[in-house]
Amino acid sequence: MPRKKRTKRKEPELVLQTEIVSYIRTILKDKVMLTAFPSGGGGMIRGGKLKRAGLVAGWPDLQLVFKGRYYGLEIKTPIGILSPMQKKIHKQLVSNNCKVAVARSVEQAKEIVVDWGLVKC
Repeated sequence: MPRKKRTKRKEPELVLQTEIVSYIRTILKDKVMLTAFPSGGGGMIRGGKLKRAGLVAGWPDLQLVFKGRYYGLEIKTPIGILSPMQKKIHKQLVSNNCKVAVARSVEQAKEIVVDWGLVKC
């Protein structure tokens, strides 16, 4: 029996995030720490394991730290919307004096990190 051809999953947020990371790495100050941790995908089993290991839903996609301050950059496509958990976590982060923003393009991400003072002069 011939194998069924797999269709490629479209992941526009992942593509956008990859483009943003590639670009902002070139402009960030040397001591800015940047990471992302993949919390989506993989199904219910993986999701359950991550939750038991301490993962909390709603954290921004990109985590930046500079001089003891936390900056969270959420990546959304132009039509993407924040989930209720994202709104809750972002509000909690802001109440803890963290910076949080949503970027919907590479240009917008650049504007945000410039505004935060994280780029080389």
